[in-house]
Amino acid sequence: MSRELSLFRDFWNDVPSMLDADWNNLPGHLSSDISGNMRKMLNAKCDFQDREDSYRIELELPGVKKKEVEIELRNDVLTVSWERKQEKKKGLGKNSRFERSQGSFTRSFTVRGADESKINAELRDGVLNINVPKTEEARPHHISIS
Repeated sequence: MSRELSLFRDFWNDVPSMLDADWNNLPGHLSSDISGNMRKMLNAKCDFQDREDSYRIELELPGVKKKEVEIELRNDVLTVSWERKQEKKKGLGKNSRFERSQGSFTRSFTVRGADESKINAELRDGVLNINVPKTEEARPHHISIS
């Protein structure tokens, strides 16, 4: 194996531990920029739609169980929190690698005018679907011109 390829492989194998590093000890703005970007990389991918009558949120949460997810609405902000736990691995070989992230995660969405009593969520096949209906007052009203 070439020296360059070996260095790249060593670097790539260290990426998971670099993602777990304490970025808050860096000086100034670097800390928040790097830690924010790392959190974005580790968080679930999502689709967010602001429709006339509702908000629609789809979050990818592979391997997360329903009991590990919390959804909270406070001051027009819907927050989804979940945890991925590390599985116990046995009988690992010398060249084992673990790339799936673990830990506690959150995503927040502004949902102005949400009808809290009608929010529903479903976790199926690793995708969390949340429907947040808007109150009648929050929906757009079409005004005719006379």
